[in-house]
Amino acid sequence: MADVVSELPLRDDHRHAHDPDTAMTRCAICGNRARHDRGDGVRECTHCGLRYSAGHRAMDAIAADTADRLAAPLVDLIAHPPQDWTCAIATLRIAGYRFGRAIRPADAAQAAELADPTGTLPAAALTAPLPVDGPAITLGIMGRVSELRAIRRLVDRLTPHFAKVRVLIDSDDETVVAGLSRPDVEYLTHPLGQDFSAQRNRLQGACETPWQLQLDADEDLDPAMLAALPGLAADADAHGLRSLAFPRSNLVDGVRSDHWPDVQYRLNRAEVRFSGVVHERPNPSRDWRHSALAPAGAILHRLDGAHVPARTSRYAAMAADGARPADEAALLRPFSAD
Repeated sequence: MADVVSELPLRDDHRHAHDPDTAMTRCAICGNRARHDRGDGVRECTHCGLRYSAGHRAMDAIAADTADRLAAPLVDLIAHPPQDWTCAIATLRIAGYRFGRAIRPADAAQAAELADPTGTLPAAALTAPLPVDGPAITLGIMGRVSELRAIRRLVDRLTPHFAKVRVLIDSDDETVVAGLSRPDVEYLTHPLGQDFSAQRNRLQGACETPWQLQLDADEDLDPAMLAALPGLAADADAHGLRSLAFPRSNLVDGVRSDHWPDVQYRLNRAEVRFSGVVHERPNPSRDWRHSALAPAGAILHRLDGAHVPARTSRYAAMAADGARPADEAALLRPFSAD
């Protein structure tokens, strides 16, 4: 299925920000390579907003520093600024999700910054572990008739972790799913019709719980992501968020590709709707006031290498910006941590 692309318009559109002048090593928090130049040697991650000073330490050292600070009950980057990085509270929330921590604004100024992010006020926040439990979540799966066997295996394995399961098959023949539904697991059919957002919206419309996680037939969740889902949904509700994005690890012929973090907005409130016939995304993802990146784990996406060019051609035929040859090149390139 199509990519649900990440765009963070409050921080500028990052789709074309990966160039020789802005590209660096992968971000310590989200793994993205692209940066905005904020002047005076400061570079800001275009995905999560972490700001790096010139001559900063290695990324693993910054990640460890961030995790250590979040482990304390109070993080105050104003009173105790890091030597070579900083971030605003919306970014600290993302870092918290990475390390299993929930954050709350330390004062009114921080609350105002989180409600309407500017990215300029260093964060100060109270922290606690992410909740273990959370609101009911439906698992929604999209796929083709030819993928039904794989989908049924995925459903059998993941059903115990979700309140309900909804499967939507690209077909106008209801008989292809005859006898497959059971209590809390419903198989539906509807032609895709060359419009990925419309199909995702049909799944959203079938959701009867507060939240839905959508996967494609060739996707799965790693154990960390699966375990984190209830707490992430609970914390999102506490913040008034309507859409959470996860990194996706693309395994091409079983080998992890360089197309990372390949952000996908897949955990959404039931009332959320998608737009875009290809590279579709949920509408709240356009605004950091209503959405957040949550790198607590990853979606696992398995692709056949021979299918990748055909995938690009198919998407090109669906929309003017559907091809994205840079994505194809990254998918066909082995992963590099640099």
